[in-house]
Amino acid sequence: MRKYAALASSLAALVAAPALAGGYVAPVADVEPVIAVTPAPIVGTWAGGYLGANVNYGKAGFDYPSDALVLSEPEPDGANFALRGGYDWQRGNGVFGIGAEYNLGKYKDDYEIGDGLTEELEMKNVGTVFLRAGYAFSEQLMAYGLLGYTHAKLEGGGDSETVDGATLGLGTEYRFNPNWSGYAEYAYSDLGEVGDSGVDVDLNQVKLGVNFRF
Repeated sequence: MRKYAALASSLAALVAAPALAGGYVAPVADVEPVIAVTPAPIVGTWAGGYLGANVNYGKAGFDYPSDALVLSEPEPDGANFALRGGYDWQRGNGVFGIGAEYNLGKYKDDYEIGDGLTEELEMKNVGTVFLRAGYAFSEQLMAYGLLGYTHAKLEGGGDSETVDGATLGLGTEYRFNPNWSGYAEYAYSDLGEVGDSGVDVDLNQVKLGVNFRF
């Protein structure tokens, strides 16, 4: 009987020991805090002025009245060089700017005037001022659209006329380093009526150029 009493006392002591030591404490795991990382916006990458040049191919088209009698329709075209300059502002990924461009060459075509005779028609002094808005995908790449005003001079057969109108364009610009970028652009210009002739003229241009940014 004393043996069983002693065993019971030993078991009671073992059960009571954790309680006397302060009770059971559940283990606590260290949890690292989760920190959300938000990408920093692109700020100021494209802001600033620039000067540049492009090589371009342009082709003009003439839309004659339905009752007009013409032997051939002139389509002045050719490859030329142009100078460009402007200034951009940036807000987040949005880029906004103003600029101007002047074409140093001419677009030409020979067209038939009758009796086997031809005349040369030239489109020259093509100049454009524009506003543009773009989206910077990164510090290197931007896509943009532009809206501008273009004027040009037509000369042929001893006569000259000035034409002008709205220009729409789309382009992309890639920045090689902090100072140099290259761009590819398409522009369409609706240059309105040639004098009072009822003939409308437009101009399509494809451009490849470089800009020096400062």
